[in-house]
Amino acid sequence: MNYVTNTQSTSTNKNKTFSNLTTKALRLFILLVLIPLFNLSLSSCSQSDSIAPESENHSAARENASILNVDGFESDKVGSFWSKELFTPTAGKLVNDLHRVGNQAMRFSWKPSQANGTNKMLHSELATSAIAPGDVAERWYGYSSYMPSASMAKDDQTVIVSQWHGVPDPGFEDSVPPLCIELNSDRLKLWYCASNVAITKALQNSTSNKRLDLGAAIYDRWVDYVVHVKWDPTGKTGLLEIWQDGKRIVNEQGISIGYPQQRKPYWKCGLYCWMAKATYEEKSIYYDEVRIGGPSANYDAVKPGRNDNSAKVQF
Repeated sequence: MNYVTNTQSTSTNKNKTFSNLTTKALRLFILLVLIPLFNLSLSSCSQSDSIAPESENHSAARENASILNVDGFESDKVGSFWSKELFTPTAGKLVNDLHRVGNQAMRFSWKPSQANGTNKMLHSELATSAIAPGDVAERWYGYSSYMPSASMAKDDQTVIVSQWHGVPDPGFEDSVPPLCIELNSDRLKLWYCASNVAITKALQNSTSNKRLDLGAAIYDRWVDYVVHVKWDPTGKTGLLEIWQDGKRIVNEQGISIGYPQQRKPYWKCGLYCWMAKATYEEKSIYYDEVRIGGPSANYDAVKPGRNDNSAKVQF
């Protein structure tokens, strides 16, 4: 009996020892394998939650810092950065019958009847400020325009619908706009030029120029534009890029563009009917979603339609 009892006791002790060893081994496995994995998972979640939003915010802040002027024409007045070249009661109005985004847009109007022999009365435009001396001569412009066929189509009288104008230095003169977009006979055309010598007399010929056909005019709908220009009148580092509805239609790299003036060109939008004639009793064009960016801006920073997610993707 004692033998049997002792054998059972010994077997029981061995079972307990084995059980204890198994429990310890399981605990060790959890410590060595499962807990590090769990900690790694927590660490990854923490990094994702803290880093991603911070990165996004930084990008948005940097993009906003690159913007110099914005006007969606939603107020009862145009932005304070504009200079007005509106010389009749109907030359420029904030309207709500057409708009790209929001509730209003800017309507420009010009009538042949207002031509009086002076250059002043050929303009119905808003103008920005020139680039100051010493500032980087590079800008991004985003805007959307609408040309009604009822007042713009099938007219062989050239009208400038967007232009960048020079600023003469003291004691000097100015020449034709170094960059402009024209409409004539249902075609959009671009002209850019440069001079490597000072402009000493009015309308002095440029020393280089180029004309590009931008294609058939688009009527009766909003068309989005982004223009990127770097002015370089005497070298070969200038550039000009233009996107229409997201598609790049102009890509001029390593060019001479502009004049050797201290202040670099300012942008004007609206109508300049320099031929003083038109097929219609009144010409009109609408503008909306204006954004102007400095040298650190890009396509996405100035593209129209940002506020309602209708902006065109760049391609």
